[in-house]
Amino acid sequence: MVPFSQAAYFICLFATVSCGCRTQLYPNVFFRGGDVTAMYTPSARHCQVMCTFHPRCLLFSFLPASSPNGTDKRFGCFLKDSVTGALPRVPWTGAISGHSLKQCGHRISACHRDIYEGIDMRGVNFNVSKVESVEECQKRCTNSIHCKFFTYARQTFHDAEYRNNCLLKHSPTGTPTSIKVIENVASGFSLKSCALSEIGCHMNMFQHTAFSDVDVARVITPDAFVCRTICTYHPNCLFFTFYTNDWNIESERNVCLLKTSKSGTPSPPAPQENTVSGYSLLTCKRTLPEPCHSKVYAGVDFEGEELSVSLVKGASGCQETCTKMVRCQFFTYSLLPEDCQGDKCKCSLRLSLDGSPTRITYGMQASSGYSLRLCRSGDSSVCTTKSNVRIMGGTNSSWGEWPWQVSLHVKLPAQSHVCGGSIIGGRWVLTAAHCFDGLTFLDIWRIYAGILDLSEITVETPFSRIEEIIIHQNYSTTENTNDIALIKLEVPLNYTEFQKPICLPSEDDTNTIYTNCWITGWGYTKERGEIQNILKKTNIPLVPNEECQKRYREYKITKQMICAGYKEGGKDACKGDSGGPLVCKHNGIWHLVGITSWGDGCGRRDQPGVYTKVAEYVDWILEKTQKRDGQSLMKSTA
Repeated sequence: MVPFSQAAYFICLFATVSCGCRTQLYPNVFFRGGDVTAMYTPSARHCQVMCTFHPRCLLFSFLPASSPNGTDKRFGCFLKDSVTGALPRVPWTGAISGHSLKQCGHRISACHRDIYEGIDMRGVNFNVSKVESVEECQKRCTNSIHCKFFTYARQTFHDAEYRNNCLLKHSPTGTPTSIKVIENVASGFSLKSCALSEIGCHMNMFQHTAFSDVDVARVITPDAFVCRTICTYHPNCLFFTFYTNDWNIESERNVCLLKTSKSGTPSPPAPQENTVSGYSLLTCKRTLPEPCHSKVYAGVDFEGEELSVSLVKGASGCQETCTKMVRCQFFTYSLLPEDCQGDKCKCSLRLSLDGSPTRITYGMQASSGYSLRLCRSGDSSVCTTKSNVRIMGGTNSSWGEWPWQVSLHVKLPAQSHVCGGSIIGGRWVLTAAHCFDGLTFLDIWRIYAGILDLSEITVETPFSRIEEIIIHQNYSTTENTNDIALIKLEVPLNYTEFQKPICLPSEDDTNTIYTNCWITGWGYTKERGEIQNILKKTNIPLVPNEECQKRYREYKITKQMICAGYKEGGKDACKGDSGGPLVCKHNGIWHLVGITSWGDGCGRRDQPGVYTKVAEYVDWILEKTQKRDGQSLMKSTA
């Protein structure tokens, strides 16, 4: 008779639907069949990490050094897939088997800090030096652009010539080409994936620029941001070039070329229309981007191997279905009349060999996106919006997409939009201090929340009145510093899907590297323009403060500021966007990272927008809001 717990296990797996995170390891068990690939790893836990980040691996089996079955298979890590989600178990002395951690939230990490005594992880030795400790050797590997793993010969090593030698290594897969048992040596991996590298990273992306050098992989992606994330987690990608959907060769549209070079830097780039290039973020310090892609792409079909088809309500429902189906990598939600029944439409769950669509087709009555199975989801809270995803170069937003965005109107005597703002609590809106220059009378202001189209505002449209304006005590109009203000509303807002708060970052998020960032607003779309009716949105990269300072030599870019924009310009905040949000999705949560503050013109080349950095003002915000109403705001703990 099969025990109840084991029966439940099989029921769970044969449904091919996630039954939650399964972290346990099974000793003396080997999964038979379903082989996807094999490699050498030093431990079962590292094998589990490799399975987690492989697009098709659901299960794995590992053979340690003590395994009696063949020396060539020792340290073998066998990654496996299964249509049902289960594989036959074979008794195997010493073997260890387990599950991918793809749906284990905060347990998902490529970081592996362990040091392994008595083994030599072999690969291409490209650097040898003398060091005093294994920790110093690991640090050298972490700070060498090409190093993936290392071996250190201890002071007690049998051959005196090699004692204290630190060998830095790499391989085509980023894992050892073999592993041998040798006394008095220690091996380990680079800690770049732990965000501990001191090399530094380049967050800029360059439009209409192509890198040459050596291609290490080719994948299909919907945009350069997904391309960059894939590059970051690829074992040998240092930089990339993405060919947009406007590229003149149809077969090369949406192609993401992952690249490397001997020097570790790209050759001088070539100007190339309809391309975007950038760098891996693996060498960024303190944090790395999530290894998942949360955006849903409207009007797009992701092609791939069909896994299943069902009728669900909305593209977000389709994404949720894909996330729960453990083998699903991406999806397409059809909006064709023949594919819909009532409020439900066809949701196609798909997969491919490399985890990316085999082709992307535009102009479709459909929306597509990726499984969120590798997202390190944060705690659910009122400010954790399900939203999927100023504006010069932007596109129209949709209802409920940015539910924290508000429009600040002034009635003098005619009514008009002046600034944007963000809901951060029931009675609180955060905006820029400069919005109130010369406009400090409370009764002239109208705050509109849950609005998409300004032209639909009438005398009957509900609005909020201001009870108090709190401008930062150190705000300077001449130096553009401390450009932040709080608005306290007379009456609390009723939260709906169209108006609700966004999370504040925590104080610890000061050095977080954000990669999925957006700006929104009703402002001008060109320098001599006019206020827009429909709320605009633009996906925009952050710019390091050091780089931003070089662009604004006549101004001081302080640590209380954050910059964003494309080097070539074209997409930026403009007049009327002031006070509005710069938001970034991190660990599954939208954070209010910046407040639109100032810049030189709109969308000019080499002139990024400058935003007030909210993480630097969290204490001030909490002090002012809690002092006045005693209620805590939604502060991220991610």
